[in-house]
Amino acid sequence: MRESRRKDSWCGPRRLRIAAWIGLFLWGIVIARLVYIQGFLGEAYAERAYGQYVRQTSLSAKRGSLLDRRGTEMATDVKARSFYARPEHVQDPEAVANFFARLNGVNSEKIVGQLSGARSFVYLARQVDAAAVDARADSFAGVYSHGATRRFYPLGSLAGQLLGHTNIDNEGREGVERAFDSVLRETEGAQVAFVDARGLQVPGSIQQQAAAKNGHSVVLTIDALYQSILEEELARTIKEADAASAMGIIIDPITGEILALANVPLFDPNHSGRSTALQRRNRVIADAYEPGSTFKVIAAAAVLEDGLAQVDEQVDCEEGLLKLSNGDLIRDITPHGNLTFAEVIEQSSNIGVIKFTRRLPRARYYQYIRSFGFATRSGVELPAESSGILQRVGRWSDRSQETISIGQEISVTALQLAQAYAVIANGGELLVPQIVKGYADREGGLLGEEKSPRVLRRVVSEKTAAILREILQGVVDRGTGSRAQIAGVSVAGKTGTAQKAAENGLGYDPDASIVSFAGFLPVEKPQYVCVIVVDDPRKERWGGSVAAPAFQRVMQRIIHLPGGLLADRPMGGNLVSTRMVPDLRGMTRSAAYLTAQLRGIEVQAEGQGSVVVGQVPQPGEEILVGVDIRCQLGEDVSHLNDVKALEGRQMRLLEVLEQEFNSPARGL
Repeated sequence: MRESRRKDSWCGPRRLRIAAWIGLFLWGIVIARLVYIQGFLGEAYAERAYGQYVRQTSLSAKRGSLLDRRGTEMATDVKARSFYARPEHVQDPEAVANFFARLNGVNSEKIVGQLSGARSFVYLARQVDAAAVDARADSFAGVYSHGATRRFYPLGSLAGQLLGHTNIDNEGREGVERAFDSVLRETEGAQVAFVDARGLQVPGSIQQQAAAKNGHSVVLTIDALYQSILEEELARTIKEADAASAMGIIIDPITGEILALANVPLFDPNHSGRSTALQRRNRVIADAYEPGSTFKVIAAAAVLEDGLAQVDEQVDCEEGLLKLSNGDLIRDITPHGNLTFAEVIEQSSNIGVIKFTRRLPRARYYQYIRSFGFATRSGVELPAESSGILQRVGRWSDRSQETISIGQEISVTALQLAQAYAVIANGGELLVPQIVKGYADREGGLLGEEKSPRVLRRVVSEKTAAILREILQGVVDRGTGSRAQIAGVSVAGKTGTAQKAAENGLGYDPDASIVSFAGFLPVEKPQYVCVIVVDDPRKERWGGSVAAPAFQRVMQRIIHLPGGLLADRPMGGNLVSTRMVPDLRGMTRSAAYLTAQLRGIEVQAEGQGSVVVGQVPQPGEEILVGVDIRCQLGEDVSHLNDVKALEGRQMRLLEVLEQEFNSPARGL
């Protein structure tokens, strides 16, 4: 009995001790778990809790627009939608593929393959114009969308190579878009709001964390109207001369502002993905070519500036045949005897130019070439500019100075040549070419002051420049550039014809050439410098018969614009003037009205829709003043945009331009 009591008394405390230890152990686990959660997982759980009652959304912003000097919108952001699919939820892959293949311009079989693969997420179409999307797009099971913006170029291919384009993330990739990406780029904002247990936003709980910042707009020196005229005439020249391509540039010789810069064939930045690198290439600044006789003005300037010749001094042109310093022979197309210095340039005599250039020390001539801006980048704020090709004077051969003087053994860009002719036009100063006037806010107001002209150096004296202007006027009045004449205005310039290098790199191809014309007007007080370069014309093979007429047509149309030099005079001295029909296809209704009215042409719109899908007369035709263009409106998916946003700005621009038509439009 005593043993039983001892056992009971011993078991009781033992059970309590065991229970206590178990309790302590369990409490230890709980405490350790709490320490682990609070100490190591606290932030993660806090974030999960935060995500349950807080919603964060991004605030969209817009990339800055590209505007021409008049304020015409050349690039802007528009509303878009991007569509994607969760393949496991798609019930009818073929129907989805067929629909989005048409919308996105891709092969439907490719989309079917993507939907049949192992991927859990597939983009069907990205950055599609919101207004162009059929309601069926939202009816497919497993297909979803989200809002987006995309870059849109309202004037289509106008200045496409100059403007460049953006990638899918709206970042500038080429042209102005790339050069000024840091100015144009937008910064998205963010805001947070509290939600209840049902996921509904609590009224008044929105808190902004970071404000959205729109990019600044860039105001270009380009005049969209001048640009369209230049492109139209280059396209006409290619067709008439059966040429491979053409390029041109117009600059203001007093300010250095680039008023137009064109490469034909054209490139539409709205469809950059369908283009090649060659189509997108801004050849005016990126491609160097042998200038031929347009370069003779550099040797003439050097000889005159150093007092090594007089304008009326005669030289024997050897009846068209001369032996160079290394024994090679050089010929003139038209044999000449004695010619004065001025006549040598007027008749473009190779022999006469070589004989005068021989008077220059080689190093001195090299300095003049560099001083005119050749063999170096111009300083224009555009990517991929070429410096051209010129060997250092120490590497020249016996004949180099002679052949360089007539535009061989040297390569230049069209921009460099325009820059050099501007030196002669403005009185002897080399300017940095300007492509941007300034920056603007979303309403178009300039931020700060416009950019001022930048003078690099004086190249020749005002006296020498004046003599050269007179000589170059003689080229147009009496010499090889006669087809550049414009009734009622004095024109100066120089023709150029150069053989192209053979594809094998050995010598020149006798069947391929580059022809050009560089000139300015009016001679008394030049306002425009224009360079036209035509690559490999097949029907006509000379600068005077191909490039000079193109120059004449471009400048004649520009100076006859409202507010221009000869706005009140009939073109060409005729009693009735004509107009060139612009290409309005793909433009919005308001953009078409703007483009036509700036040319003094009225538009009659027919049909339903917001985009011009057809027109009569056809682009490039000449019509009499008073004849209207009939435009067919429709819904061209590839060119639709945020019409309402553009229409108001463009119509306000028309009102401003109507007030400016009595004076030249020289800026905003």
